[in-house]
Amino acid sequence: LDPPKLAPSRNPAAFARAGRKYQALNEAAIRTVASGGLLLTCTCSAAMTQSGRFAAIVGAAALAVGRDLTILRVSQAAVDHPISPACPEAAYLTAVLARVA
Repeated sequence: LDPPKLAPSRNPAAFARAGRKYQALNEAAIRTVASGGLLLTCTCSAAMTQSGRFAAIVGAAALAVGRDLTILRVSQAAVDHPISPACPEAAYLTAVLARVA
């Protein structure tokens, strides 16, 4: 699951809306995964990545649809995509790999 950027800023209202959208999208995706299957879900929103909340939103989505989720890995951009301290908004990608039961 790789939706477009949903959290354009850390504005509290916009960020809360984005969190609800990410949760709804992940709920729909989790419903389609067979028991024992894998889900790879991503966010390309710097505000979401930098908040560290994306994995928790994915977990909440699983709970909301009554499925168990085991997070296998949370990653960000690969080493060939360096992030300068002068440009923290370059840290925009988070990917969560999870097993759905």
